[in-house]
Amino acid sequence: MIKSTKHLAYTLQVDFKEFQSITQNIDNHYREKIVIKLDKFGKPKLDKNGIPKQRIINPSINRLKIIQKRIQKYILLKIELPPYAFGAVKGKDNVDNAKQHQGKKYKFTTDLKDFFPSITNKAVNEMFVNQGFSYEVSGILTKLTTFKGKIPQGAPTSSTLANLVFMKTGDVLYEYAQQHNMTFTSFVDDMTFSSANDFKAKLPEILEIITAEYKISHKKTNYSRNPNITGLHPMNNHLKLPKSFMDKLESTEERTPEQNAGLLMYKEKISKANYGKKPVANKELSYKT
Repeated sequence: MIKSTKHLAYTLQVDFKEFQSITQNIDNHYREKIVIKLDKFGKPKLDKNGIPKQRIINPSINRLKIIQKRIQKYILLKIELPPYAFGAVKGKDNVDNAKQHQGKKYKFTTDLKDFFPSITNKAVNEMFVNQGFSYEVSGILTKLTTFKGKIPQGAPTSSTLANLVFMKTGDVLYEYAQQHNMTFTSFVDDMTFSSANDFKAKLPEILEIITAEYKISHKKTNYSRNPNITGLHPMNNHLKLPKSFMDKLESTEERTPEQNAGLLMYKEKISKANYGKKPVANKELSYKT
């Protein structure tokens, strides 16, 4: 890993003085953007009064955005992610994630509340140090990838950083799942456990591990035999599209031909996952926590 500022500057093709200039004026390298929250079908989420829900994100701009893209490419993507991570991971997607839980009778899902904002600059710095970067380099990388003391939503590095920071908790969950014959996967802020055996009695212990560092969304916490896992229902021997998707597919109103084609392509993708594609290997035996 990178131990010196000289090595960091060389890796990112940036003069060290520019690091200092950017970090000392970090507010000038982000913008505030209000976006409408969308559901999985691209429609606005509404509050109880029928008003579209909003959230504020802080995309990086100008040189910082360019440097963050280099941090992502030359540093973050070089760090191996664990096999249980499926969200924002190259070569994996929501279908691969759901596939891991196919054939499991009992399933538990939960969602980490305000996931990105809950990850502090302290946690990011600790992750870099634990990965073998020097204290000085870790400090610089943290300043270049966090904003106002947390991971900013909208920056090129944020999703991968979140996965890497979550490993501290994720590895504990993974080991716990291994010990109790469960399968565990994460899809950014979505957590899923499954097993052939009823493990409802284990839920307090699982939740205790998670809530030691994060808050959960109680509305999205569910223990059942057929929950929606990253947009799909893993059945005994296939993945099932939810009724809401099938209803939308049948109704072509207010959609462009391109949108209709996209829905049909996704349906075909699920069909191939069921009948013509092997699931992504969950390298449980080769991963050591």
